[in-house]
Amino acid sequence: MFERYTENARRLIFFARYEASQFGSPSIEAEYFLLALFREDAAMLKNLAPRLSQETVRKQVEGHTSKRLPVSTAVDLPLSEEAKRVLKYAMEEADGLGDPHIGTEHLLLGMLREEKSFAAQLLQGHDAKLAEMRLQITKMPNRSWGSPSKFAALAKARRSNTADYTVEIRESKLKVSDVQQVVGRLREYAWHWQKCSWKPRDIVVARKGGTVSFDLSLAQDAENFEFVKSGWKKDHCAICRWELFESAEDKVHGVGYTNGREWLCTECHGKFFEGPDFFGSAYAEIT
Repeated sequence: MFERYTENARRLIFFARYEASQFGSPSIEAEYFLLALFREDAAMLKNLAPRLSQETVRKQVEGHTSKRLPVSTAVDLPLSEEAKRVLKYAMEEADGLGDPHIGTEHLLLGMLREEKSFAAQLLQGHDAKLAEMRLQITKMPNRSWGSPSKFAALAKARRSNTADYTVEIRESKLKVSDVQQVVGRLREYAWHWQKCSWKPRDIVVARKGGTVSFDLSLAQDAENFEFVKSGWKKDHCAICRWELFESAEDKVHGVGYTNGREWLCTECHGKFFEGPDFFGSAYAEIT
């Protein structure tokens, strides 16, 4: 997920996780990215947003946050939905600037783009403006990260024309356009994907024709339908068609994510639902 992130940006995520744990938060929110930025790249922040004060921002975050007991740093805190969007926007900003790596400056722009977040409100309250900050970043020294125009063109081509590209999932190469179509359908609604072990499901089978239904109320019509306990023996990942079935030993096939209707294998969920938009950048996995 963080392959393109600079070392500084990765440490920022680590510090944000630490800040969240100290506030007893159940998830990493955007304002913890901002606090972490003071720890990791205070010089850059002072240059781009000179009116921001670490002490003031921390006091405002403390006043905004419900008081909770600190969480152990051993607990793996998840990113909140707004924090995930900040990462997505940071990637888009890097692509737009033609930068092959995602740095702390891109994360700062991502915070501003998540306009309803408390982090954005803090930044805007101290006269930080997205367009002005973006322009300042383009003028920053030491931005010799290769050929921006070539990288930006590649990223744009992959976003706009995926017909000739493939992505490897579970050692199978799938057309990016086909995967995008399925991912788009699954994202049409804000499904909650729950990780769990796959278990067989009860079904009802029509006595004539053998058609199957999960509507168990049909079993009341015993003359036409037969109830079969644990009759549904396997499912497939909605994206890559990886088989999912009950297995205590084989967790690769025995564990997935479900919204109650469909299933995703752990690899597809990780690629397309956990992090920033997989297709929004020139990922090496798209070939």
